[in-house]
Amino acid sequence: MYTLLIADDEPLECDAIELLVVRANLPLRVVKAKNGTEAVTLAKQFDPQIALLDIRMPGLDGLEAAQLIREQNPFCQIVFLTAWSTFSYAQKAIRLGASEYLVKPVQRKEVYDLLDRLIAELDQKKEDALQQKQEIRAVLNLFSREFFAALKYGRITEEAMRSYFSMQGIQTEEGIALVIGGLKEEAVESFFRQSRTWGKLQLSYFISIDRLTVLLFSNQSAKILEQIAGSHQEPNITIGSGLPFSRLSEIPYSIATASVAYTHAYKKNLPLQRYSEVLRVPMDRKTLFNLSVHMLKASIEGATEKARTIAHELIDCSLLNCDTEEQAREELFELLTVFSYEIHKAIALLDTVAVPKTSVMEQEMYLMDLIDVSTKAVQADRADRYQRSFDFVKQYLAEHLAMPLSVEDLAKLVGLNSKYFSQLCKTYLNATFVEYLTKVRMEKAYQMLGEGGFTIREVAEKTGFTDSNYFSRVFRQYHGKAPSSLKEHE
Repeated sequence: MYTLLIADDEPLECDAIELLVVRANLPLRVVKAKNGTEAVTLAKQFDPQIALLDIRMPGLDGLEAAQLIREQNPFCQIVFLTAWSTFSYAQKAIRLGASEYLVKPVQRKEVYDLLDRLIAELDQKKEDALQQKQEIRAVLNLFSREFFAALKYGRITEEAMRSYFSMQGIQTEEGIALVIGGLKEEAVESFFRQSRTWGKLQLSYFISIDRLTVLLFSNQSAKILEQIAGSHQEPNITIGSGLPFSRLSEIPYSIATASVAYTHAYKKNLPLQRYSEVLRVPMDRKTLFNLSVHMLKASIEGATEKARTIAHELIDCSLLNCDTEEQAREELFELLTVFSYEIHKAIALLDTVAVPKTSVMEQEMYLMDLIDVSTKAVQADRADRYQRSFDFVKQYLAEHLAMPLSVEDLAKLVGLNSKYFSQLCKTYLNATFVEYLTKVRMEKAYQMLGEGGFTIREVAEKTGFTDSNYFSRVFRQYHGKAPSSLKEHE
């Protein structure tokens, strides 16, 4: 069902056309306006697909109304009805993109022929849009992190790539890589459908916190970029395009160059940057070190996107400025080791993981994970200074129940004064430290005894009790039954 707006200052004209629509059982809902001003208001309210507008109306005439309707609904099919068949009117109508220009009195056959044609065009557009949407969905393909990393660093053979993309319905081996910031995953489909005239679209993508990396398969890369540049209006979206690839083995370099272009666009606040237009200046060790310093500063400030963007620039520059990947790997190992040391010194309670030396691919994954964890910790501390410390306390107690544990030990671990730590326990553990520790030990003991396979002495030792008789007394007091009662049910 479509909406037909009829605007005429003569009510009988509106009623006559509405009657024709009803008699022919056309798939149209009719909305009537008595002048141009009302027509604009109703167009905004009902969003009509077809508008029949009388040109000569008091106040706002049909031409003026059409212009305002066109601004708010550029796809509305506008037809002018008038008894004044003059060249100037026809010229203005054509300029406004009118679908038809009919002179009154309009014959019934003319109305039917016109509406049948416009409805057929609307049906075809709907079918084309549905087909286009189905085509895109059929080839939208989200990479896993591991597969994308292997693809980016050339760890997959050309045959394996060909087989993978073939299973996704992608047969062409030409295309281009794009790195896009500010585009949400749910908007990928609509973004690439806008202003598209290059036929069936085939793409695969990988999304991370700060960017979307897209492989767009087509033999019309230049045309695609021009159309994307022409239709790209969103102020918060930044695009970097790499060098086109003509075979699958060139995909890693296309991704790398797209990343460089994106970094340039991000830093210069540009909507789109082609790698071919980026002035590439070789970077020495001092410049790379400075990048790592800026990355550290952004991470300590909790600026995830900024830190990740610098991290990508660091990785890209290392690869593009070193003769071999081995040299880049050694360069990055040194920089990341310093970065890791400084980040752990600045942000407490982060898990320590050694910097990998195996490959740049592993180093990139390590770096991005470290940035994500550290910036998330900073943001959490900013929201609540002590929540993360007590999350650590809970995890530590659960994993070290067999050890002798005291307020002083845990306070020291999280860097707090023991007296102040005890006060905070009531807020973050809803109990004193001793009460909470007893609760965790007793619940663990109950679980172990219920599962079977352990003696009471073994359970006591594993939950931090050196005296099994004392353990039994505490267990009975906490659970209201003896630990032996659970053993009897085995």
